[in-house]
Amino acid sequence: MKTGYNYRRLTRVLVVTLVVAFSILIAGGLAIFKNEAPRPSQIVNQNGTELISKKSLLSGQAVYEKYGLADYGTYLGNGSYLGPDYTAQSLHIYLKGMDQYYAKTLYHKDFTTFSDLQQGGIKAKVKKEIKVNRYNKAKQTLRLTDAQAAGLKTLQSYYRKEFINNPQQAGLPASMINQKKTDAFMYKGNKVDQLTSFFFWGAWLSSTNRPDRSFTYTNNWPYDQDAGNVMPAEAMVWTAISVALLVVGIGVIIYFQRRYQFDMESRYLPDSPVDIDPDLPITTSQKKVAKFFVIVMLMFLLQILMGELMAHYYVENSFFGLPLQNIWPFNVAKAWHLQSVIFWVATTWLATGIYIVPRVLRREPRNQGKLVDLLFWGLIICVGGSMLGEWGSTLGIINKNWWLFGNSGWEYLELGKFWQIVFILAMVLWIIILMRGFIPAMKRKADYDRTRLTTLLFCGAIAIPAFYLASLFILPNSHVTFADYWRWWIVHLWVEGIFESFAVILIGWLMVDMKLTTVRSTVRALYFQVILLLGSGVVGMGHHYFWEGDHSVWLALGACFSALEIVPLCLLVWEAYTHYRVYRDTQKVFPYKGTFIFLMWTGIWNAVGAGALGFLINAPAINYFEHGTQWTSAHAHASMAGVYGMFSIAIMLYTLRNVTKKQFWTKKMEKAVSWAAWLTNIGLAGMVFITLLPVGQIQLIDALKHGYWHARLLSFYHQPVVAGLLWWFYWLLSSGPSLT
Repeated sequence: MKTGYNYRRLTRVLVVTLVVAFSILIAGGLAIFKNEAPRPSQIVNQNGTELISKKSLLSGQAVYEKYGLADYGTYLGNGSYLGPDYTAQSLHIYLKGMDQYYAKTLYHKDFTTFSDLQQGGIKAKVKKEIKVNRYNKAKQTLRLTDAQAAGLKTLQSYYRKEFINNPQQAGLPASMINQKKTDAFMYKGNKVDQLTSFFFWGAWLSSTNRPDRSFTYTNNWPYDQDAGNVMPAEAMVWTAISVALLVVGIGVIIYFQRRYQFDMESRYLPDSPVDIDPDLPITTSQKKVAKFFVIVMLMFLLQILMGELMAHYYVENSFFGLPLQNIWPFNVAKAWHLQSVIFWVATTWLATGIYIVPRVLRREPRNQGKLVDLLFWGLIICVGGSMLGEWGSTLGIINKNWWLFGNSGWEYLELGKFWQIVFILAMVLWIIILMRGFIPAMKRKADYDRTRLTTLLFCGAIAIPAFYLASLFILPNSHVTFADYWRWWIVHLWVEGIFESFAVILIGWLMVDMKLTTVRSTVRALYFQVILLLGSGVVGMGHHYFWEGDHSVWLALGACFSALEIVPLCLLVWEAYTHYRVYRDTQKVFPYKGTFIFLMWTGIWNAVGAGALGFLINAPAINYFEHGTQWTSAHAHASMAGVYGMFSIAIMLYTLRNVTKKQFWTKKMEKAVSWAAWLTNIGLAGMVFITLLPVGQIQLIDALKHGYWHARLLSFYHQPVVAGLLWWFYWLLSSGPSLT
């Protein structure tokens, strides 16, 4: 029977929040596309002779993507951190070429023979020259000065040495790039020179002022005093404002939480038996869930092994003398490392969703087991095919259709376009499997509160494949600003927003299903949490757009909403305590202690990894210098592994406890699970706080002293202190279970 409480006000607030947040995000996206840096139809010298064609520029971008260089170094600060930032490095080499040109032209001497004062005079001339925007919008032509043309020539010579017959780059095979082979989205010509064209364009847009503006297309990023790139004043202003908003936001949100009592109310008493029986008869589809977890464990193992290999590449170019970089280069290991965690986390959630369908419907939908088998084999094909494709594309085995079946070239979206579609279809099939149980359950009128909880869970599930559709908008020739706008819809909005919301709702459903909290209080608490998470998180993803060649409006939006993101994440610490209290106070016969200890760690890492470490790096004044250093890696590992990893293990334990034999779950096994939880989290904390944060701090200091390009050199990792910390990191990965 329908109760007097109907959640209308909370529903309206949630809908309005989503409409406003996505309106801001889309409007900001239109501003990004309007203000993105131009891609000239040709780049010419003073005499009008073509130096770079647009075809060469686009082909160079395709080379960068096909060979997975975003999983080795970075472009505009985004990618992997062993290799250089190609934008900052190219800018530095380009400037050196210009310095040498003027030294030879004006004084007929080598630049290095000049005194600091004489060098300063030439550098000042170069700094002023590169700031002038010589792009002709009507003709779509960029004209370079003679000195800039000389800088381009120096850059071409540098990268020919770097990518041809050079075995010195850790984790990459020599001559990895086929210089002559023309594949999809490429054009005839030397592929290393075309790659250099793409790098030069990044150096140009990051050092040239926008028309009628006093800052570059990247808001003066990267930090390089020789280029005149210093932190814009707006970055400091909005950092200060964001901190003030954080303080106000904490007060306002705590007021609403206490005023309307948005807490999950307990149904259990510590001294009373818990009315939970996990050993109920299971259905055919529930039995089939177990094989999904076999894939989860294999993916987990692969992720650890690839993480160990990557950690080793940071300290030497081989693996104990074995030239594994010729079989598994660093960029392949990184792609597999990222994809495996996405796959095993997603598979855990899919399997748990399948398991709870009969519990929601209270019976097995007809032929449900056949659909579950189809989903299982679809995932097998997607996982195996995409990873082999990424490997084959990088090593030059898959060429013509590399963007379809190989590496798409974007970090976190390494899946080729064909495999992205297969993954989406698998998730759509999962929604169909859920629909067959959830929709009939949502039509029940007997228990209105429970029906509303089921509706929230189903809407959260639908959002998972829906928002992954953003990946389809990105093609190999997409403008990098356009591509990165949509890429962050996956990396931040899909992972940190939709996943986070679904996780919160699923936790609430589990609490109710295990008869630990009242239904109405749980639904109200979920509304409150989702409103806060999406209300701040959707626009908060704007901190990824600070330096991407887009409009500076995101300095304001990204700074303010990123700060507010911290509030709901830190409030989840109370939820972590709730889970710990259940773990501590329930009787010894409570069958889900393993689940709750991992849920406790999920809440802690939400506050520490996603919240505190996210706030540490997202403020514009810090992010300007920190962007693309190991502090970012510390945040990524603490949030991805600490939140989604721990939560996935928690729900896997919940499901396995119900589909396996009761005799398996002895006191000895429960103690082993408890030890595994503590060791896993201690290992993760050690890696984050003993290795990644200290290395990131040293790297940040290096960037402040010498420029961002210098902090991203491979030689940085070979300093004694840094190498020692990295060996400690490698030992942590090798000595015990880890999610990284």
